[in-house]
Amino acid sequence: MAVAALTGALTFSARATTIDLTGGPPAQGTINGAIFAATDLQPTGTGIFRPFLRAQQHGNIPGEQGYNTDGGFPFNDKHPHNFQHSIRLASLAEFNISGVEYYKFTLDANQSGRTMHNFSLDQLQIYTSNNGAQTTESFNPDGTVAFDATTHLAYTLNLGGGTTNNVLTTGTGSGKADMFAFIPVTDFVPATYVILYFASGTNLHTTGGFEEWKAATAATAPDGGTTAILLGGALTGLGIVRRYVKR
Repeated sequence: MAVAALTGALTFSARATTIDLTGGPPAQGTINGAIFAATDLQPTGTGIFRPFLRAQQHGNIPGEQGYNTDGGFPFNDKHPHNFQHSIRLASLAEFNISGVEYYKFTLDANQSGRTMHNFSLDQLQIYTSNNGAQTTESFNPDGTVAFDATTHLAYTLNLGGGTTNNVLTTGTGSGKADMFAFIPVTDFVPATYVILYFASGTNLHTTGGFEEWKAATAATAPDGGTTAILLGGALTGLGIVRRYVKR
């Protein structure tokens, strides 16, 4: 399968890493080449945030998982399709951080329960694919999602077989973003669509509302340097430049 063929070329952490962003900006860290940074960007909310993926815990089963697709609502994906849908690789904006180009994804976690306000991102897998309407809920032996043969794994927070990397954020309700994830552009194999799969709740129980993800695209109004400011002192000196790319 194409996914399995590609994973051998990727480099992954040899031991478990936890990035704690619960203290807010400027907390940040790197896992497998991706930068995860705390943010308290406001306001968000679905109407302003314009997510491409929303997922919410169902019933008494702990944790959440899901991926964006036009093919249905797999795992814990939340209706309707105007907030959960395919996104095109060519639409993504690039951000230059210290000479490296990245795509930017933003998480708005909603852990608004009485006591549990932390959100644990325990798996993040990002793929390119020529099929934007996948429906699988199966996994390969290495822990990657069993998408079709047009699909290539670009990034994974954890690869099956022993690592337990995770990112902790404070998700105090919808309306405030909690995390930026910058994924190197060079990780992506050219294709039509980008699929983001995430899972949470393995290390901390998830409660409250839905989690939602947004991608920075060329159609989004320029942020006027907001990204650089919100990343805090650890990254602001690296010179973050937004770049719109047409393919």
